[in-house]
Amino acid sequence: MATARRLGAQGSAVRAQFVDAAEAILSEVGYHGISARLVAARAGLKTQLLYYYFRTMDDVMLALVERVNVRRETRFAEAMAEAEPLAALWRMMTDPSSATLAAELSAMANHRPAIRDYIVESATQFRKKQVVSVAALLTRAGVDTDRFAPEGVVMMAAALARILVVESSLGLTEGHAAAQKIVDDLLAQWEVESQ
Repeated sequence: MATARRLGAQGSAVRAQFVDAAEAILSEVGYHGISARLVAARAGLKTQLLYYYFRTMDDVMLALVERVNVRRETRFAEAMAEAEPLAALWRMMTDPSSATLAAELSAMANHRPAIRDYIVESATQFRKKQVVSVAALLTRAGVDTDRFAPEGVVMMAAALARILVVESSLGLTEGHAAAQKIVDDLLAQWEVESQ
């Protein structure tokens, strides 16, 4: 009977080095350019050591997705604690700093079912959390949530934010200022009413 192979500690600094390296490669080169050998080289460590901490490259990527999720949860909590949480949530959604990494993880997920399943599961849970929070904020602001259903508000904000970030990165900004003004006007109205 085969025994399970021993893996390195989850909280290890060496494990984090591998995840750091994978994140850098994905952001700079894209998911097509990632391999165990390149991740190990970027981390300044041996490939064999990578497999002491991770069973597969998918496990490295899952650790990276988990790290991204933790950062997203932290940013969300910070936004919700601000004086104008709806505006803070919008700024979080339109922040281009993580757009490249998100796009590469999404592209990878199209070809790696384990990564796709984890991303969908965690994104679904996060979306539900956003909807509950936005529903509470809209209700507190006196917004008609039949007219502005929180699920729809969150979905439209996510979709618009994504397209603004992607198009801006390409240099396409036609209509962006007008869309941003509509969002700003709604947020100003809803934030003032919630004071």
